[in-house]
Amino acid sequence: MNITSAMSIGGLTNVLGTIGVIGSLIFVGLELQQSQRIALAGQQQARTELNSNRLLAELELMGSMGEEAITSGIDWDEMSPKQMVIREQMQRWFWTLNENNFIQNEMGLLNADLWAQVKRRISARYSECHLRSIYEGAVSYKPLIDYIDDLPDRCAQ
Repeated sequence: MNITSAMSIGGLTNVLGTIGVIGSLIFVGLELQQSQRIALAGQQQARTELNSNRLLAELELMGSMGEEAITSGIDWDEMSPKQMVIREQMQRWFWTLNENNFIQNEMGLLNADLWAQVKRRISARYSECHLRSIYEGAVSYKPLIDYIDDLPDRCAQ
């Protein structure tokens, strides 16, 4: 083996070593990015749980466990004032969950079937014209607002 081939082998070894180090750094970077995404999703979930618990506690304080709490299947105009208040609070709770699910989907953490369900729920909540003001006060996440702005507005008709 002469000096030229030894230098070629040494150079090749250096190049391969450098490629290995770069590959390892890319892998570590991807892992850190994934860990950050999971941590952000966990923080969002925790905030949603706190807000959800607050809204549900307020519902309990309203004494919503009796017959007065039944609001599904009753037209808004036929509800008692207490049922209306309960329904409004439930709407706030729905929007809290929808906003969280939207963010989780943006992070790539919802599968296609679950996202399809969430989209239907968002559309259904947005179509409750008499409760539109609840949406406007409950949702603050700009990408979700933009998404909703692109939905057909049944209330504008």
